[in-house]
This record gives sequence, C-alpha cells and structure tokens, in this order.
Amino acid sequence: MYAVSESWSRYPNGIIVGTSHQMGVYEECVKVHQPVRGQYCIPSVKIGSTASVDFTAEKTDQLYRNDDNAWQVILGFVDRDNGHRRNVMKFGICIPDSCTAADLQVTLQKEFDVHFLPHRINAHVQVESILCSTDKDAYPYDTGYYLTSSLVGFLVLICCVSTAYHIIVIMRNDNGKKCKMPEIFNTFSLIRNGRDLIKYNRNNDLNIFNGLKVFTMILVLFGHKFLYFVINPITYTTQLEKLYQDGPDFLLTSMNLIDPFFYIAGYLMYIMLIPQFNQPGTSWYKILMVIAYKYLKVLPSYVIVMLMTAFVIPHLGNGPFWASRIWPEADKCKNYWWANILAVSNFIPVENQCLIAGWYVSCLLQFLVIGTIVVYVYVKRRKVGIYLIVILLCASLAISFVTTYINQAYGIVRVMYSFLENPSNSTEFRNYYRPFYYRGTPFFTGLLAGIVVDELKKREIKFSTSVVYIGTLIVTSVCIWAQLYGARFHDVFRPYDVLEQSFYAAFSHCTWAVILFWLTVCHFTTGFGAIEKLFNNRLTVPLGRLSYTVYLVNIPVMMMIESKQRTSVTPSSYLLIDGWIIGAFRTYVMGTMLYLLIEAPSGLLIKKLLFGKKHEHDGGNAVMPNRTDFANNAAAETEQKNTSRL
Repeated sequence: MYAVSESWSRYPNGIIVGTSHQMGVYEECVKVHQPVRGQYCIPSVKIGSTASVDFTAEKTDQLYRNDDNAWQVILGFVDRDNGHRRNVMKFGICIPDSCTAADLQVTLQKEFDVHFLPHRINAHVQVESILCSTDKDAYPYDTGYYLTSSLVGFLVLICCVSTAYHIIVIMRNDNGKKCKMPEIFNTFSLIRNGRDLIKYNRNNDLNIFNGLKVFTMILVLFGHKFLYFVINPITYTTQLEKLYQDGPDFLLTSMNLIDPFFYIAGYLMYIMLIPQFNQPGTSWYKILMVIAYKYLKVLPSYVIVMLMTAFVIPHLGNGPFWASRIWPEADKCKNYWWANILAVSNFIPVENQCLIAGWYVSCLLQFLVIGTIVVYVYVKRRKVGIYLIVILLCASLAISFVTTYINQAYGIVRVMYSFLENPSNSTEFRNYYRPFYYRGTPFFTGLLAGIVVDELKKREIKFSTSVVYIGTLIVTSVCIWAQLYGARFHDVFRPYDVLEQSFYAAFSHCTWAVILFWLTVCHFTTGFGAIEKLFNNRLTVPLGRLSYTVYLVNIPVMMMIESKQRTSVTPSSYLLIDGWIIGAFRTYVMGTMLYLLIEAPSGLLIKKLLFGKKHEHDGGNAVMPNRTDFANNAAAETEQKNTSRL
C-alpha cells in the first residue's frame, strides 16, 4: 500500500507558470497488485472565487509579472484563450481499483470544500471514468477485433506467399529457365509493387507534383505533431504562450495547408481526363466509370485504417491518457463509419467524425464528382466549361466571404487553447473548415491552371529566366505575407473587424493556390532549370506516391505516440523537432506498409475487375490511363508527352 500512496504528488507546483498536470508516477501505481490493485486517475479541479472581486479586470496584453498576487495570476487567465488556464489543475492520484471515479470525485470534493470554502475559494472537482486506468487492457476484444485481425493477417500472408513465389521465379529465370508469374501472385507481390513504387523517370514533367506533395506533407506532419504536443502534460506553458507574441506565425496560420493537395488533384484531374473524354464515342457513361474507378480505388486503404482504428489500435498501447484519446476515436468509427463510406463525413458534426483525416477524403471524392462533370462539359463545350470553372471558383470565394460576414465569424481557424483542447470548440473549424464548398478555391484553380497551360503551349508562349525567377519571388513573398497576416487575429485584445475577417476568409485559400498556379505555368511552359531537381528526384517521387496512405495513417500514428506519455515535459523547439522527425519516420514506414499491402494490390484488382479483357488489350486506357488515381497522385507515372495519344 505504500507504493499506492507514494506514487502521486502531494503538493502541486508550478501553477503560476502554467504547469498543466501534476503527474506523479503512473507505472508505480498500476504495478501494485497486492493487497489491492492500483488504479491511476487524473482528477480535474477548477478554482474560482466566491467573492465579488474581479480578478480579471486589470489584464494587459503582457504576461503577468512574477511579483503579481498569486490569485490574480491564477484567476486572471480564466478568459484568456491564448494562455493555459491556471485555475484548472489536473493531477494524478493512485487509488484501489475497487473505487470508482464517482467515489473519488465525491471524496475529493468534500476535502476541497473543507479547506477552500472558508477562504472564499470554490473548487469544483471532476473525475471522468475514462481517465482512470490500470495495467489491464480494458477495451473489449469483440468480434470486430478478431475479424479485422484475421483480415489483416490474411492479406499479410497473401503478400508474403506471393513475394516468396516471385523470388522463386526470379531465381529460376536467373538459371536460364523462364517461368511465368501467375497473375494473382504478381498482384500481391511486394517485389512487383515495390518496383512500381520506386520507379523513376526523370523526363516526366509531372514528377514535380510528387515533390510538392512531399514538401507539403512534411509541413502537415509538423503541424499535427505540434497540435498533439501542446495538449500533453507540460511543466512550463509560459514557453508555449510566447508563441502568440513571438511566433513563429506559421504555426498559427497553417490550417489551410491541405490546399496544395486540392490544387494538385484539380490539375491532375484535368490532365488525365481531357484525353479520355476526347476519345471518339465518349458519352456520359464514361463519367460514371471514372467516378466508380476512383471511388473504389480510394476505398480499400481507407476502410482498413477505419477498421484498425475501431478495433485494433485501442489494444496497442496504454497510459494515463490512452483511453481518453484512443477509445473515443474507436467508438466514432464504430458508429459513424457509414459517413466515411458515403463520403459525407465532412457534413456530420465534427465530434462524430470517424478519422480526423476523413473530411479530406470526403472532400476529395466530392470534388471527384464535380470535377469529372466539369471537365466533360469543357471537352464537349469549351466556352461553357471555362465559364463553369470560373463561376465555381468565384462562388467558392463568395461563399467564404458572405458566411463569415453574416455570422460575424473569424476568417481563420484560430489555433487558440480552447481549439487545441477540443477542435469542436472552434466555430470556424466546426462550420467552415470541412465542407467542400469552402475548400473549392484551390481545386478549381488547379482545373483552370490546366486550361491556361494548354493555351500557352498552343501559342508557344515562354517566359524569360528573369521573369520566372523574379515573378516566383514576388508571388511567393506576397502570398506568404497574406498567409502570415492571419497571425494577428490571435491577439485577444485586438478589435474585431468583420470586413477584414470576411476578406481574409475569402482569400486565405488563395495563398497556396496562387503560388502553385504560378509555379505550374512557369514549369510547364519554361521550366526552372536546376531548381527542379529539388522536387524531381529519386527520393521525392516515391515518397510523393505515398502521400495518400501517409495522410491516412499520420493522425493515428501521432495519436498513438502522444497518448502513451506518462510524465510532464518542458516544451522546447528541440523537443518538438525531435518528436516531429520520429513521428514523420514512423508515419512514412506505416504509409509504405499500407501502400504495399493494400493500396497497390487493390488498385490492380479493381482495374482488373472493372476493365477485364478490355483492360488487358489496351493497357487499361479504355477509361483511365494506367495508375491515374489522383488521390495518391500516382498519375505522375504517366508521361506528359504521351498524354495526347492516351
């Protein structure tokens, strides 16, 4: 019993500087099995004053001085959303597992009332049962767990057997004997799919998009690492609060970092569908075939990640925060998987969405339907198609402006503490971040870029080297300035201006779109010379092909890493960068496994099932060029110089 009482902190420390949790020693508590089993809980105590004194009346935009009154500091942060609330204390406590969270809450509330009420201080205690844990795996091993584990195990077995057979075939061929590889083994062979993954053709102009996707994905992974990093137990939040005064502003304004993926999807859709719809005898039926192929291509990896999140991942870790962060995600996927399958997860309440990345996939599939129809119209009636794209682009800008103006909202998803604690606390994230009609600007810009590039090529228009480089510098500088302008909206003392917010809401999705539009026009008409090697090389091209699977698994991987934390840490840039590098490496490893085991084989099977013999005779070009799924950007495999004859 001594270990039970000794494993948790008796006296809080660091409250004034924003220590968020008094953790104690989790392992020491849960390792107690005799004479009782230790149970580790994290109660939350919210402090308030019962007096009429207004502790928040003398706030300034500066951090409180060290010589301020302690209660002034603790209660002065109550309504400051750019700082950790000092009046909310969370601490680890070890109790016998025979006690419930409700028992602990009642007992603590009585003790706090005895000691605080005489001093006109109110302490409200809350203990959630999900924040009480032992060293036992309490998540149920239900039918879904066994079915999912069996499915994944079966797929791994198939791939291993196919790969082993492929090795035998290679060895026999080396001995001068030709041995034909059965199609089913060839489909699941890790050797075959691995070769496709690392295949590289330096003359493919579309390779630059792989590099852009890798660059964007690295930044996305850094942003996600930061978001999960700051909600973990921290011993000195003052260091993080300086972010709102000193920056870097990128972390406060990067909630539109997914826009480059939508732009690239739009441009590649134009490039790939134009030659298909220009074929003789093309009808509306081909639109349905394109949509069906791309939808089915996206689905297998998506479903596997949902199944793993719902049934398997909850059993892969433990810790004081594991259940509170992982279990709700599993329950969402069990209850709302249908919204992801139907591609409407961006329209259900954000607190019910299965997979945080699900909104992106839903938007992508919704743009698939819209974009395919728009390109078809453009092919049949060129002027009508151009007008339609321009109207849709203007509409996406107007919708953001009008809704922000009418609802008196902010023009950016502000990365405030309330948002970090729970994204659904943000009105902008809940209502304006996920619907496709707010994210259409970069996608329709990508479609428009395809038309502009084609027209410039027909007229053989090229830019001089100075125009390319100086123009790129100017465009990038202006757009980055506009991007970082949104950081000033995090100042809680800054007056609200509805016109400023509305204009920023409309143009914030133009920043990345304008940069990429200029880069696309310059690249496909003139070129950037040696600089292109930064985005077109043997490393970025394979990594770019993994973008879809990496995006699917990055949140689960980051959540698993951060949810295992046992102790408080002092935030620093070195700690954040180290965690980012480790998290990015693990994410790409998992993304590669998902690609080789699920994404690549399923793509080949779907193509075989949809196209059958016709696919065998014409190389799969009857409906879509080989491996042109814009979701994972495998379209970069197709040579642009061959586009006209495909």
